[in-house]
Amino acid sequence: MAGYTYLMQPWLAQGSAPPPGVRVPFNAIVLAAREYQPELLSRYHVLHVPLDDSGPPSHDDCARIRSAAAYVAEHVRRRKPVLVTCWQGRNRSGVIAGLALRELGMSGREASRHIQLLRNGLTNPHFRAMVEG
Repeated sequence: MAGYTYLMQPWLAQGSAPPPGVRVPFNAIVLAAREYQPELLSRYHVLHVPLDDSGPPSHDDCARIRSAAAYVAEHVRRRKPVLVTCWQGRNRSGVIAGLALRELGMSGREASRHIQLLRNGLTNPHFRAMVEG
């Protein structure tokens, strides 16, 4: 799945990470794929949250996920567009975006379904459980 999808138009999007040099209409980009952490996105505020999605997240990863979700929610509250990414734009980006949606007032179940419908995301049961809480 390529590109990105707006979860809250025009402030919050989730998707695959743009390659360096590609312009996207966001103020901030969250890079959640451990295997893709480029430094060449200088025109954006970049938050590096390298995650693995092969199993349950560690205690440290859970803390980083929650911190990243708070960062995303704060950007949305300030009306600064943010893109949350991972390699395919489904699970690692989904857990961060889903928890941000919860911070913005959506229920866990609603946030999870929203991401599942729009991005075919949160297929990782550990991440889905974090969002649905």
